[in-house]
Order: sequence, then structure tokens, then C-alpha cells
Amino acid sequence: MAVDDDGQQERTLAERLNALFATTRWADPRGRQREYSTAEVAKAVTADPSHPATLSRSYLAMLRNGSHTNPTVGVLVGLAKFFDDRRDPASPPITVHELVAQEASDDALLRQVLASREVRKVAMRAGMMTPAMREQLLKMIDVLDQDGTSDSDLGT
Repeated sequence: MAVDDDGQQERTLAERLNALFATTRWADPRGRQREYSTAEVAKAVTADPSHPATLSRSYLAMLRNGSHTNPTVGVLVGLAKFFDDRRDPASPPITVHELVAQEASDDALLRQVLASREVRKVAMRAGMMTPAMREQLLKMIDVLDQDGTSDSDLGT
């Protein structure tokens, strides 16, 4: 992993792809959780009619080992769709942006928190408030906060 100007570790496309392979599972007939193989993913991406991407096992293996680092947008769309369709519903969506972008850990935390419908509703309402009203809301939240989470724990 490389380190960016802020001291954050940057993950390569290969590292992000391998993380998706490691965390996306399917259940075999005995109920055991299995990792998708490179060949299975390549075949499924190619067979999916919702996008134009075709992907060979060998090309996907080269993306995973880092020897190829610049896939087409179509390939990225196909991979993102494959993993997003099979992700845990409680986890944030998998997008092309997530595959290619260098994302700060604060951004990942924000996406994870905003996956909750209730949190999005609160954020939308807060966004329509005046700055003074938002300050009052934050004070009320501080009073209601029972687990001791502070702003510094959330990276703010």
C-alpha cells in the first residue's frame, strides 16, 4: 500500500478487488460459505446482459495480481455490479467509484453510517436548518448521548 499526503494508506485496485473476493461469499449445498473463484466471477460478469463488459479469467487474474491496473469502465461496471448484487444487505453499496477511487477512512465511515435510512433522514433535516439550529441540535444530541461517543471519536 502506498501512503498519501495525509499519511493515509492508499489501496490499489488489486487490493480492493481481492478484498471483495475475500468478503463476498456464496453457500454451497452443505451450507458452507465459499469464496468466488476468479473464473466464476469472470464468467458471471461476461454472462450478465445488463452491461457490455466481457471478462476473461486470465485478465481478471491480472487485475487481481496488479499486473494490469487500467481496466475499461465497462469492466469496472461489470465487477461492481457482480459484487454489489452479492453483498451483505447491511453493507454499503459497491460502486465503480469504490473500485477506483482512493477513499479516505472518514469517507468510508460516512458512507457506512449513511447506509441507515434513519440517519439519512436526520441528515437531510439537519441540512435544511440554519447554522444556529444545527448547533442547538448538536447540543441536544450531546445531552442524549449515553454511550460516551464524542465528536473526536467520529473523526470530527
